[in-house]
Amino acid sequence: MNKAKRTYDLAFYAGLVERFLQTGVCEPPQEQDPLYVYLASLMADPWLKVQVLSSEICARIFRDNILQFIQYYVEKDRYNLQKNQVETLGMAQAAEWSSRRRRNGWQALVEEVGEKYIGYGFDAPFYLREMANGEGCSDDALWEKMLRDWEAAFQRQRRQQQSQLIAQRQTSFEQRLRRNLHDIPEYLEKNRIEKDEFFQSWGMMDGIWNTHDFERFRQAVRLQRRYPVLQVIADRMGRVADIEGHERMFVGQGNELPLEHASRSDIEGVALGNDLNALLPGEWAQYMDSGLEDAFLYRYLSRKLQVFRHKSQALRPARTLESRPARLKGPMVVCLDTSGSMEGTPEKIAASLLIKLVEMADRQRRDCYLIAFSVSVRPIDVRRQRAKLLDFFTHSSTGGTDATQMLETTFRLLSSRSEYFNADVLWISDFKIPLCRPALLEQLIQWRKRRGVCFYGLQIGKADNAWLPFFDRIYTEGYVPPRKN
Repeated sequence: MNKAKRTYDLAFYAGLVERFLQTGVCEPPQEQDPLYVYLASLMADPWLKVQVLSSEICARIFRDNILQFIQYYVEKDRYNLQKNQVETLGMAQAAEWSSRRRRNGWQALVEEVGEKYIGYGFDAPFYLREMANGEGCSDDALWEKMLRDWEAAFQRQRRQQQSQLIAQRQTSFEQRLRRNLHDIPEYLEKNRIEKDEFFQSWGMMDGIWNTHDFERFRQAVRLQRRYPVLQVIADRMGRVADIEGHERMFVGQGNELPLEHASRSDIEGVALGNDLNALLPGEWAQYMDSGLEDAFLYRYLSRKLQVFRHKSQALRPARTLESRPARLKGPMVVCLDTSGSMEGTPEKIAASLLIKLVEMADRQRRDCYLIAFSVSVRPIDVRRQRAKLLDFFTHSSTGGTDATQMLETTFRLLSSRSEYFNADVLWISDFKIPLCRPALLEQLIQWRKRRGVCFYGLQIGKADNAWLPFFDRIYTEGYVPPRKN
């Protein structure tokens, strides 16, 4: 039963893809699961391996396309399995039949199963013959064998259905994948497009490449250069624990001890360790790079940093890395103001930040929920409802602003699953929003007091903000609207 359950698990197949991207190897299938077999054969393709493993961009294209294919398969397969629940229930019930029930119903059951699974290995004539004398159906060993053969025939039919699911999309999927792996890197190189711009813009396209939509999203992404606060907020929303997920690390300053040796002759060579005073310059450069800090900390904990090896033992650390409890990466809830006052540049700034957060959610495999609000609200699960998200970007801001429904929706979401007790909530607005009734404000205060839940805001434009006391931090972008003639 465990194998059958693992077969239908999206995370299991996604894990195969991630391990392939990290190691270049796909483990051979341990069972005849059609999707597993197909993925293994696809990842063994020499041309694909060269393309995907030699380029971070091609790896991302491959990952997104194949995960989309896997998700389609798993959802369809799960639907087919649900349709067959009556069948599996029938097997379980037949196993509990009394002797009297067997005598009265064995023939109809065998004939029904035999008709349904003709060609799938269920030998109905054998059981009709063996049970014909009326005593065979009372033979527990024979009855159990009949049930095992029934289940085996059912599983063979399931595998055939699964193979058909793959065959329905295999040709078009592989054609699109190969076309993307060829055309996209060529386009990026020709137009000198940076990797981060590609990742964010591509993440919005649901695996469907066309230059028109790509450039439209890319223009929004490029606003992040003009407004650095967007990166600051993304970093705050992207809070992470260390590689192991249990602790966060930081540099603690201590009293520096005088070093009695300073001559180059004291350096004996290079070794692996975690002595911060003996680090090679390249390791310090990696630590100072925010994008590589997690890798540095992981190598520190595993004592795999490159350090100078000294003859003298007088060298003692003047700095230490200390560990403190850290919160795991929780979901992100983005509440985006779509009222009329956000029209124009504020709307574009908000869209740029949202694209950044969506890409981060995909990369970190975090849930991300968008609550677009004006007077009414439009909740969107951005990782599972990408079509709705893309449709959202086609609408302009309009109408008034009321935070009541947005807050109610936020609180329901935070209460819906235990994972959301560690959420980051971000409001993107000009904050020209009247305060809600006291009961909702009290709920907001209580959620902030709970361990793990943080409330942040981006205020676009200059205006008095009555919401400041209710947030952990509100960042501001002093956008000045153009004058109207």
